Amino acid sequence: MERPQLQRVLADDYLDGLDAWPTADVRAARAACEAEEEAVSYARRLTQGRLDILRDELERRHAGDGDGRGGDHRAGDVLARLPAILAADQPPSDPARARATRLRVPAGAEAYEAEIEALVGEGFLGDLPGRSTDEVADAVERLAAYEHELSTARRRLFERIDRLRDELARRYKDGSAAVRDLFGDT
Repeated sequence: MERPQLQRVLADDYLDGLDAWPTADVRAARAACEAEEEAVSYARRLTQGRLDILRDELERRHAGDGDGRGGDHRAGDVLARLPAILAADQPPSDPARARATRLRVPAGAEAYEAEIEALVGEGFLGDLPGRSTDEVADAVERLAAYEHELSTARRRLFERIDRLRDELARRYKDGSAAVRDLFGDT
C-alpha cells in the first residue's frame, strides 16, 4: 500500500504538538484521516468479500463437492450461495466504538480495486472452476495478508481520528474553540 496521503497521516510524528495546532488545522487533519479511513474501509470490505467467496469455495472443495479444480462447479452455484457467503454473522466487538458504514465509493477506490485484482489476478473469481485448489488457497493467503494490512491501517486511522476528535472536544469544552466557527461568518 504505497499511498502518500495514507503514509503521511499514519506517520508516527503526524500529530506531534497537536495541542498547539490551530483549530482549523485540527479539523483539516481530522477530515484527512476520515477520508483515508473511508478509502481503507472500502478496500477492506472488497477484500473481505473476495476472501469469503474464496474460503467458501475451499470449504466446498474440501467437503468433496467437485474434483479439486472446480469440476462440476458452476458460476450459478456461487451466485446462489452468495447471500449466505457474504452475510455478516458477527456484530462489532465493541458497540460503543462501532463506526458507521458508508454507502458511497470513496475517492481513490479505483487504485485499491486495482491492487486487489493484482493480488489474485484479473478475472480470478469468474474462473473459479478452472482454478486448482492450490491456486485458490494461495489467493486466500495473499488476500488475507492484504486484509491484515488494511485492518492495521484502519485501526491506526481510528486512533488518530479519535485523538483529533478528543482534542476538538477539549477545545470546545474549555472555550479555546467555538462551535459557531463551524458555521462560518454569520
